[in-house]
Amino acid sequence: MYISYAVARQIADHATAAAPDEACGLLAGRSDAISLALPVKNIASAPASQFQLDPQEQLRALKAIDAKGFTLQGVYHSHPNSAPIPSDEDIRGAIEESLLQLIVSLQGDKPQLKLWRISEGAVTPLELIYDTEWTPRDDGALTPRQQAALIGVGIASLLILLVIAVSLLPAAPKI
Repeated sequence: MYISYAVARQIADHATAAAPDEACGLLAGRSDAISLALPVKNIASAPASQFQLDPQEQLRALKAIDAKGFTLQGVYHSHPNSAPIPSDEDIRGAIEESLLQLIVSLQGDKPQLKLWRISEGAVTPLELIYDTEWTPRDDGALTPRQQAALIGVGIASLLILLVIAVSLLPAAPKI
């Protein structure tokens, strides 16, 4: 799964700002890229060791995801004092197995992000690839390089057709 450096930095900054409480939010994007992180207020009764998304803010975030044409891909939350590994409570709380779980640990010198899939109690780590330039192109649009290549191929094809057509013309009559 790809994540832009800017989105990863936003998540890490949110986790740092919320400490010593856990930060949480939603992840969105297209295909295999996390393109958007939307912070959501943590309303858990013990926010230093748990997270619970505020339903009102969660609804607003889901509407924003839909308005941008993205799909909900998962949830993120922080572990201010522990490793970025799902806790027993995280595993019990992961009721939607199609959603990814991103955990940010503030335990070391700098925030560490790890991505997980939790399905029926089974925890699977997923590769998280940081990219500063990758942008998903699910809209079917061609890149400028692809457009130039198509134009070049079109012009070359027309020139070849013109050469073939001229070579097939009968010789001009002698006057």
